[in-house]
Amino acid sequence: MGKPDNWSELSLEEKMGIGTKLFQSQRGHFIVSQALYYATLKMLEVMPAVRENSSIEDMEILYETLFPDFKKSIFR
Repeated sequence: MGKPDNWSELSLEEKMGIGTKLFQSQRGHFIVSQALYYATLKMLEVMPAVRENSSIEDMEILYETLFPDFKKSIFR
């Protein structure tokens, strides 16, 4: 999809409409899934003393239940 060329000229309402439409699409779900996957991996690299385990666990829940699309694509 990508940002429209006139993105900086759009109103917040127009941007929200574009973002909402993308989020609700199959492409949007794939992007969120991919982001959750990589963010979780990166967060697991943090030293255990300062790791945000509850956030990692919540991200894993979202990834495994609502946004499994990326996992499906990398394990095909």
